Amino acid sequence: MTAGCLALAMSTGAEEGAVDPELAQAAVRFNQERRDLIEANLQLTPDEAARFWPLYERYQRATGVLIERRRASIAEFGENYDDMSEAEAKKFMRDRIELTEQRFHLMKQYYPEFERALPAKKLARYYQIESKIYFSVEAGIAEEIPLVK
Repeated sequence: MTAGCLALAMSTGAEEGAVDPELAQAAVRFNQERRDLIEANLQLTPDEAARFWPLYERYQRATGVLIERRRASIAEFGENYDDMSEAEAKKFMRDRIELTEQRFHLMKQYYPEFERALPAKKLARYYQIESKIYFSVEAGIAEEIPLVK
């Protein structure tokens, strides 16, 4: 399952708080693969790893809140797709813009802490990896979500 399809499935498959166990397992695998990818590409020293991984976990929890909000926004989009009002369309777009702004705010907020944890080149590489993952997921979601009628 691609990252985008996984994110979309989790977004639309979680009705009334119920999460499909298969999708939950896929999310665990995705998060582990993300961590493995980062670990393989950063090649941290033991000191860097001791500083980086706890910060990474905090950052991932913070971005998880945004991911849940994106999931809810996409689920609401799906519920309203056939009969979407102008107000619902405006809300959908405002939510998407706000989530994008909050993602960049988190990146900026955590940057000084990551800067203390990693040398500049490794930090740049980490942010590149995060961006590639994010945009890959977004592309998959965009491919799956139909245009507003």
